[in-house]
Amino acid sequence: MTTLSYDKVEVHKSLCEKIRRAAARAISEGDPWKKYNIQSIPAERVVRHCYNPTTRQFVKDETIVKVEKEPFTHGAMRHCYRMKKMATPPQSASNHRFHSYGWSRALNYVAKCYLDENGVPDTSREGSDAVLTDIILQYEAAHWANEFNKSDPPRKIDFIRAYAMEFVDRPGKPMFAVERFIAGSDSYGNGFLKHNTNSGYVDLETRRKTPQVFSAHSFYASHGERLVADIQGVGDLYTDPQVLSIDYRFGDGDLGPRGMALFFKTFRHCDMSDLLGIPIFPLSRNERRHQAKYDEDESTLSEESSLEELIKCKFQRLDANRQKRKSVLMRPIDMNSEHKADTARRSNLSVISTTIRQSFAVQKSSKAVIHRSKSDVDEISNCLQLALNDAVFDHRSFHRFESGELKPRRFRTNEGDEPIQENAKSSRYLRSTAVPVKACPPMEISDQTRSNLGKVHYHLACLHGMDRFPEVVPTHEYSNIEDRPSHDIFSVIFHLSHAASLYNVPACLSLARARVRP
Repeated sequence: MTTLSYDKVEVHKSLCEKIRRAAARAISEGDPWKKYNIQSIPAERVVRHCYNPTTRQFVKDETIVKVEKEPFTHGAMRHCYRMKKMATPPQSASNHRFHSYGWSRALNYVAKCYLDENGVPDTSREGSDAVLTDIILQYEAAHWANEFNKSDPPRKIDFIRAYAMEFVDRPGKPMFAVERFIAGSDSYGNGFLKHNTNSGYVDLETRRKTPQVFSAHSFYASHGERLVADIQGVGDLYTDPQVLSIDYRFGDGDLGPRGMALFFKTFRHCDMSDLLGIPIFPLSRNERRHQAKYDEDESTLSEESSLEELIKCKFQRLDANRQKRKSVLMRPIDMNSEHKADTARRSNLSVISTTIRQSFAVQKSSKAVIHRSKSDVDEISNCLQLALNDAVFDHRSFHRFESGELKPRRFRTNEGDEPIQENAKSSRYLRSTAVPVKACPPMEISDQTRSNLGKVHYHLACLHGMDRFPEVVPTHEYSNIEDRPSHDIFSVIFHLSHAASLYNVPACLSLARARVRP
């Protein structure tokens, strides 16, 4: 037997053993919903809407379910119900009748419906469309998860399969989003966790790399057209994502290139990013300084509580997050509703250009003029020089040697050059960087990717100009807090220059206006 064949046999044995242990554990634990006696509830006929990502169409079939009449928890926008569904017989079966036996062994599902202004299930066309959009988002995210898994990351990921169910025998035929009930915790003892959002939040407690790197990978794998955010779930099984698109096509939570900019502002390039061939997203000096302030603390494990309370808290967090998706930022599409057909113009509105111009304005004040050091002046000069040349994606952009080999990463450094030493709290994360693995080739940076990267840099400059990141402004340079500017002008120029090097027209115009300003 060859070494390769032996390895395959060992992997197969290991996988079978894991499946056997998981099955034994599931049998021993029993049905977590047994006490609710759902099997005694009358069955209802439903039409299931399954999304086909290849044809981008919904396929319908009919089945029966048993669902509780009252929700077991709710959020600001949706109610959540316990549900059981019998497995649908195969199409080749000659007898398609449903039977009354077996409900106690039926699979557990969670059914969610949107509420109208009166707090009852929304039976309007808008409510049904919202459910169908959620299903499409889940499958869109699953597609990019498959692309991520093809790169052979250290840990594979997946999204829970979801579909819509239309209760055709109820008044108004309400539509529910349905997915399998998932209980338990990951290998570190964590239950349900939110790793990032569509507005730049990144979990700083568990600090898991895989969810963040997946979001970045989805951007480059889609040539900058998509970025999967709002990564949340148990372990590496995720649910309820939000897909950001360059043309705002995925509902109210799709913040477009501005949401992408918020993600990359907080994204930390790491050894896993190098491994998968993801290029480094450039950040300004002050942005990097702000990132370096975070301490490498041990992950905070969730406190012990009942499974039922964990489920309720999970759903309420999901629903509260959905509501925040709509209000976290004003999207350019919302500023100009009269020109909905022109998606290219929507992402480059004059309102945003005005914000950039205002960020360069000298504040009229009786206070002393802010003095700039030589390093400050040199940084501005280097940025402006960068804008005059095309962006280059060479081996340095992927943190590699010219030979293509990965460069070793040092431990996180402070504001000086001395590396922060490994300690007991951070050892779990640092140990993972020492695993020898085969690196993927650098991801392709196409012309489309360059164009979309330019938009992301431009929107990040806009966000700085809109005072979105006051924490980035260095505090030690200003003795009086009143003299401190509201935004970091260096970051504005830095990202405008990178956008200009990627041929972003609004960025070029903004820099031109700044340079000819009297």
